[in-house]
Amino acid sequence: MPEQEIPESRTYRHVKCGNDTVVSGQPFELVSNPMSSMEQTQCSSCGAMFPMSDFEWLDTGENIRDYYTRYTKDATDVQHFLCSKKFMVGIILIAAVLTASGVYLLVANDSIFTRVICLFGGFMIGAMIGMAVFVIGFANPIKRKVCGVADTRLLT
Repeated sequence: MPEQEIPESRTYRHVKCGNDTVVSGQPFELVSNPMSSMEQTQCSSCGAMFPMSDFEWLDTGENIRDYYTRYTKDATDVQHFLCSKKFMVGIILIAAVLTASGVYLLVANDSIFTRVICLFGGFMIGAMIGMAVFVIGFANPIKRKVCGVADTRLLT
């Protein structure tokens, strides 16, 4: 069975002003993901952020908040939490602090300049590790299980 082609963009309409916004790239990945805990998105015409419930997909006419609810109706509270921004930030901070602490211990007897640079570098590397753990270990597997697809840009 051939792989389904992933769309590069999708258009949503701001119900209040009636104007359309084309979303693509990483913002499209976020808006299309019902597990992303998006609360607001931007209307390109108004130039401001509004609740997701103020928008509908142009191709289906479905309200985006209803779309999120439809795809996440079977998700548990734990799954919602493990895909949340709060959990993501927590994982990133824990990994960053642990990595920075480990790196600091390795250079504890070096000059202050070396310790500061290594501490900063360790923190940044730890943050990247934390983000990878969140995405690969939690968000992607849960999204795949709850939504039934590896890439939510395929959802309609």
